[in-house]
Amino acid sequence: MIEDDESKFVIKIASNNFTAVERVIGWPDIISEYKKLGCYSPKMYKSVYGNYAETVLFQERFCVVWEEEYSQFRICTSFDKAAYVGEDGKYTYHDEVLAFIAKVGEKHFNHFQYPSGYIRLAPFGEGKTEDEVIECVETFEKLVAKKAGAFFAKWKQIRALFEINMRKLSEIYDKLPTSVFQADASQNNLLLDEDGHFVGLIDYNLAGKDVVLNQFLSVILFGYSYQRKRLKKLHPLAELNRYTQDSLIQILLHTLKQLRRYYTFNELEAKAAPFLFKYIFCVGYKQIQALQECSDDPEKLTQLFDFMESELLREDIDFHSVMLG
Repeated sequence: MIEDDESKFVIKIASNNFTAVERVIGWPDIISEYKKLGCYSPKMYKSVYGNYAETVLFQERFCVVWEEEYSQFRICTSFDKAAYVGEDGKYTYHDEVLAFIAKVGEKHFNHFQYPSGYIRLAPFGEGKTEDEVIECVETFEKLVAKKAGAFFAKWKQIRALFEINMRKLSEIYDKLPTSVFQADASQNNLLLDEDGHFVGLIDYNLAGKDVVLNQFLSVILFGYSYQRKRLKKLHPLAELNRYTQDSLIQILLHTLKQLRRYYTFNELEAKAAPFLFKYIFCVGYKQIQALQECSDDPEKLTQLFDFMESELLREDIDFHSVMLG
């Protein structure tokens, strides 16, 4: 942070495979559009060379550097939880963040062509050849071969189901509506007022163009599902069972229905929803963790593989009526 007699500024520096100058110089346009929707983000300033970002050599590494206004609001993690947790345990800002993301989706922004960090069916970041889901699938397969060889034939059946689902999704995915999202609305990046209400965002490192439905499902499933019924974790499979899964699905469907206040779904999105849900949720980090921790227990491994197979086969989630009414 830099402070003078009148103002505070923040100098930020990054060195990774996705924060490129070309991306950073597009952030002010995203921030400007978000401001019109009532979302505050710190103003970005141009360098002495007239650019919003520069490449510099820092500690023998080439880095991207930029300058921002010091935020007018505090980030969520700087508050005591009592400031934003209601009597029912629900976060004060929960519905407000989801409403904002839905409003961004409804605008269908297209002024920023770089992909978001949640991108599916395509890689994110320099040097990547596949998306995060396929990385998880490949990691899971290697672990099965190494730690649970007796289940490899079962896994190949599951992967075949996964790939059938992926093909069905791929046939329509590029036709789904898109917009430009900040794509990292974690507590570290949420700005709140003193009453715990959502007022803005920081950190656009993962911002980009993405399928609206993918943003909705990803945010609900991985960021805003804290209301789900949680089981006491006696073993790693505590969340990978039909009881807990159905609880999460009910939250997902309820939230999608609520988002209709701000976003208009179309028929193709309703058709894609079950395929996308299975794609991003049936072989992921939780399944990898369960496999690692249960690799010496055939009974628990049977539960894990049976659960994954059943989730890829299920057809009972009524996305269509929830999304279209």
